[in-house]
Amino acid sequence: MRTQPSLHGLFFLSFCTLGAPALLTSNIGCSPDAHAGQPKVPDASSTSIGVPDYDPERSLAPMIDAVRPAVVSIQTSRGGLFGSTGMGIGSGFILSADGLVVTNHHVADAGKHFEVALADGRVFEASIVGSDPQTDLAVLRLAGAKDLPTVVLGSSEHLRVGDWVIAVGSPMGLSQTVTRGILSAKGRGSLGLYRDGYADFLQTDAAINPGNSGGPLFNLAGEVIGINTAIGGHDGLGFAVPVDQAKIVLPVLIRDGKVTRGWIGISGGREDKPAYGQLPESGATIGDIHSDTPAARAGLIAGDRVIEIDGEPVGDFEQLRARIGEHAPNDRVALTVLRSGQRQVIEVELAERPDPDAIDRLARLGSGSPNNKLDTPDLYAGQPARLGVEIDAALGVIRVVPKGLADRLGLQAGDVIRKINGQPVDSVESIIAALERDRSKAEVEVGRGSGSYTGSSAN
Repeated sequence: MRTQPSLHGLFFLSFCTLGAPALLTSNIGCSPDAHAGQPKVPDASSTSIGVPDYDPERSLAPMIDAVRPAVVSIQTSRGGLFGSTGMGIGSGFILSADGLVVTNHHVADAGKHFEVALADGRVFEASIVGSDPQTDLAVLRLAGAKDLPTVVLGSSEHLRVGDWVIAVGSPMGLSQTVTRGILSAKGRGSLGLYRDGYADFLQTDAAINPGNSGGPLFNLAGEVIGINTAIGGHDGLGFAVPVDQAKIVLPVLIRDGKVTRGWIGISGGREDKPAYGQLPESGATIGDIHSDTPAARAGLIAGDRVIEIDGEPVGDFEQLRARIGEHAPNDRVALTVLRSGQRQVIEVELAERPDPDAIDRLARLGSGSPNNKLDTPDLYAGQPARLGVEIDAALGVIRVVPKGLADRLGLQAGDVIRKINGQPVDSVESIIAALERDRSKAEVEVGRGSGSYTGSSAN
């Protein structure tokens, strides 16, 4: 089960901009089998970093000397000239001898122009190959690079809490800075750090400061086991994207430039606290089933408890979401669910995960179980979000879905919809058009008996 401490507002991007770090306010894509022929990334099973035998109790210098040549400092600029306003500093590491460099999405997203400095003093211009905001990973390419030193990717799965880890990067622009600590925790989930985030963070007390973003977190063998991403509001709290998650994302970014994730169209349901002294129940309870989605078509219903995906146990809803997101659209997955105490296996063909705005609208507007069998109008063209009301051809309200948008607006059976967001409506299409004009609110005017009623809800 993933631990989800309440850390909102306590985190800063470990990306150094002029003067001060930026406040961090705030599915991955594809299973390896789903993308035959995708680029390979080096790992410890096929490559050696050349770390000599050494005694880590005496000194880490032999390992540091071996890995530092592949750690880079990244300078970004929004303008055409470096040294102007809008400049920032991040870190990264060289993945391939021909100049592929791994860093954070928030580093790549902060600039239009990139200079990458190597430990030997060489500087290269760079361009973005691909970027994924949901895991905060990005790949750059160095122009004209060849025969560069590279890192080796290790394994985060086999890490144990208490293992020594070493961070290398450019905190506050001080390139090739080395800090040491231990692995403090695994499986921290997304921590709410990124909108619609999928990173399942490692936690460390190795010092990570603004400018460390995108730099490597090494084990004592000199293998990359994480990509440093965020710092906490307190000393001793640092976070990194696990390298095993990066191994799935990076080849897709190199090939496609972005990650496309599988999606089934559900939200998490309420989880009851276990009785005192009892272990929590594993699995993920389904809350809403969004209409016209893979979950609805497969026959999943609210209250189903998913306990396995493709035969592997599911600990909680976030784990279910992450496992689904590791598949590509059109993949088929087998969900084992408990329904009324009975086990059954339901096969679901995945769709492409919508953008975060569309998913937010689904969550805000609410939806009914497919068992309601309501013929309700789309709120937004091309999206399966629902108004939460059944209407007739004359826009008369037949039935209101409990807790849906129409319910929150105060609509009742028998109302006749006249205006949406101040625009007269006379068809489902005109309702969609009126809502599209201003997605930040929903205001409805209806005829009710011999009078009228107006309800509004800020989205």
